[in-house]
Amino acid sequence: MISPVLIVLSAVLSGGAVFAAARLVRWQVRPALLAGAGTLLLVVLWRLIANALGVNDDFLPAVSTGDAGCLIAGGLPPAVAAMMNRGLQRRAVPAIAGALAAFVINVVIL
Repeated sequence: MISPVLIVLSAVLSGGAVFAAARLVRWQVRPALLAGAGTLLLVVLWRLIANALGVNDDFLPAVSTGDAGCLIAGGLPPAVAAMMNRGLQRRAVPAIAGALAAFVINVVIL
C-alpha cells in the first residue's frame, strides 16, 4: 500500500506540471487551472483505487499497473480541457506533459 502523503505529493507535482505546460503554451489561466486541478484530482483518485485493488506490484522494473494508469490520469484532464476550448494554442502539449509527468513522478516517488 502506498502512503496517502506520497500520493498527494505526486498528484500535486503532476498537476503543477500540467499547469506550467499549459501556461508555457499560452493557455488562459482558467483552462490551465482546470487542467492542472483535474490532473491532481484524477491522479489521487486513481492511486487510491490502485491501493484498494492492490495493483501496485511491479510488472516491469520499477513500473506497476498503478504507475501505468497515471499516464491516463495525467493526460486526460488537459485533453478534455483542450477539447472544450477549441481556441487554445498547442492543445496537445499539456496533455502529453501531464501524461508523462504523472507517469515519471509516480515511478520515481512511488
